[in-house]
Amino acid sequence: MRISYNWLRKYISIDINAKKISDILTEIGLSVKNVIKKKIGETEDSIFDVEITPNRSDAMSHYGIARDLYAVLTFRGYKTHLSKPIISNYQKDINKYSFQISIEEKNKCRRFSGLILSKIEINSSPNWLNNQLKSIGIKSINNIIDITNFVMNELGQPIQVFDMDQIEGKSLIIKNVKNKISFNSEDNRKRILNEKDFIISDKIKPLSIAGIINETNLNVNIKTKNIFLGCAYFNPVDIRSIGIRHMIKTDARFRFERGVDPNLTVYALQRTALLIKEVTKCNISSDIMDIYPNPIDPSTIKLHYQKIHDLIGKKISEKNIKKILLLLEIVILDEKKKYLLVLVPPYRIDVQREVDLIEEILRIYGLTKIKISKKIQISPLPNFFYKTKEKIQKTIFNQLVNSGFQEIINPPIINKNKNSFFKREEIRILNPVNKSYNSMRSSLLFGMIDSIKHNYNRGNQKIKFFELGKIYYKSNNQFLEKTYLSIALSEKDKNKKKIIEPKSSLFFDLKGIIEQIFHRIGIFHYTQISSTHPFLRESIFIKYKNKNLVELGKLKEDLFKKQEVFYAEIDWEYLISITQKKKVIFIPFSKYPTSKRDLSFLVDKTISFEKIYQLIKEKEKKLIKKIKIYDIYEGKDLPKEKKSYTISLFFESQKETLTDLMIEEVMKKIDKFLKKELGAKIREISQ
Repeated sequence: MRISYNWLRKYISIDINAKKISDILTEIGLSVKNVIKKKIGETEDSIFDVEITPNRSDAMSHYGIARDLYAVLTFRGYKTHLSKPIISNYQKDINKYSFQISIEEKNKCRRFSGLILSKIEINSSPNWLNNQLKSIGIKSINNIIDITNFVMNELGQPIQVFDMDQIEGKSLIIKNVKNKISFNSEDNRKRILNEKDFIISDKIKPLSIAGIINETNLNVNIKTKNIFLGCAYFNPVDIRSIGIRHMIKTDARFRFERGVDPNLTVYALQRTALLIKEVTKCNISSDIMDIYPNPIDPSTIKLHYQKIHDLIGKKISEKNIKKILLLLEIVILDEKKKYLLVLVPPYRIDVQREVDLIEEILRIYGLTKIKISKKIQISPLPNFFYKTKEKIQKTIFNQLVNSGFQEIINPPIINKNKNSFFKREEIRILNPVNKSYNSMRSSLLFGMIDSIKHNYNRGNQKIKFFELGKIYYKSNNQFLEKTYLSIALSEKDKNKKKIIEPKSSLFFDLKGIIEQIFHRIGIFHYTQISSTHPFLRESIFIKYKNKNLVELGKLKEDLFKKQEVFYAEIDWEYLISITQKKKVIFIPFSKYPTSKRDLSFLVDKTISFEKIYQLIKEKEKKLIKKIKIYDIYEGKDLPKEKKSYTISLFFESQKETLTDLMIEEVMKKIDKFLKKELGAKIREISQ
């Protein structure tokens, strides 16, 4: 994000050069990548290229940066002053319009404020406004749009602008789309909206998709005489979902999906109206309409002095702790001997826990003031390096139990007909007590199914079972037995619909459990391929050194129709042998940060995540540390033969800090070979 040094000084009085300011910002977690000297008009300026993490939406504006600077500079003893733009001279000129705003989707739109201006003159912007936007790389459009862009970069609050005379019925409704509708947006694209989307609408037509992109005809132009200004707080999760689904990339989406200040809407409207009035000599022609049915309260956090010392490793005086909190606009509600009870303002969405609050104190106090010991005390060997079977089994069982699984034990004697499906020669019992149970099991699967059915019929629909047991079969006239660990995961789908995804999230949950076990016992380098199993759909092998270690997949519906069951069998003896042969190798942690990119793309339905995973790992193994699946989607908005994947790629180097350019080069390569080898169509790349 670009921040102008001259613009910043409108809100904070500082007599410190730009280089020093850039160092201070970096010290408090607002990393400055670069400082560029620019001449804007007749004035010299310094532009900070600030890397702001997604959780710090409060700092995504000039005033937000100034607010953080004020806190740290004041604490360090600098004489400075923070000035918020003055709106005390705001007043209504005439009451020309009667207008109504209603919110049907109160969970998606928590607050909406509106205001009407009349006798607007659309023109080019004055030099001061044009230069201010130019300094941070924003091209001037017209005086009205430029002012809304100015306020958004000043306060961090997006402003919606509609041509008032195009709004039918003199009312706005924030509602869900009930039937499919076509929407021609201002980026010259036609989008089809459905019941997953919400819109800002008048009595007849949609005006905006979720406040992040307007309908083409609603844009202000040279003929516009009256405008409606809107300012809102939308649920960030809904905005992100809609933005990804419709590939909308706007500054409004960027801010709304990270969370704006819900208590800023009226102030931002007043600030915008005063600037427009200053530039166009218009009239403020209505009262401010403010719909805020369920106000968002400040977070209440109990802050213990001892906890601060334990986490930071240094005792900070109570006086300094209180001073930092007040400078960060965190209200001290109550003071006790051992703790403080504080109120955190809603715009600090990243501060929800005691540990977040301690991080804020440390950030302003100064990381450099904390001395780090040259020695680190750790246990020399974790439990998984024990070599006995008993210790390894205990470690794995504890891992499963801690993940909510229960151990079951089934009898090894089963019905003969069940064994016949496996390519193993069965072992018959000559004199069975019960003729229905006349064979030794050649798989743990059917005992697991019986346990699932038994539990389901007694009301337990959330199944998390594991069993360690032997199977028995003949090969070359020899009687053989082998030990497997079986794991089953099943849960009732409350919103039972036709399954359109080849793998539900439970598949990846089970796969994740297995990978946790692997990592716990030191297995990291394994591969995945598709497999064919008589009773599992979309099954895969996980191989270690080209030998099958695990097979997992979804149980076919004819075996259990009530709900999805995902099942895995691990070759226990092979797992034990791998663990016992493992050598302890200590690898230093990387000194450099991990970077993440999300990649969304369309591929044919036949292409599995495993194939994508292996392809990326094979082609780009140097910098990619981890690949995670984020989302799979098939539905009405996509071609029938296609599905959409969203994956997260984690980059890390042992040698250097990765730059955006280095990561972009890798992403371009991935883009190229996904298109070439899988026919993928890239939808979105985001941080």
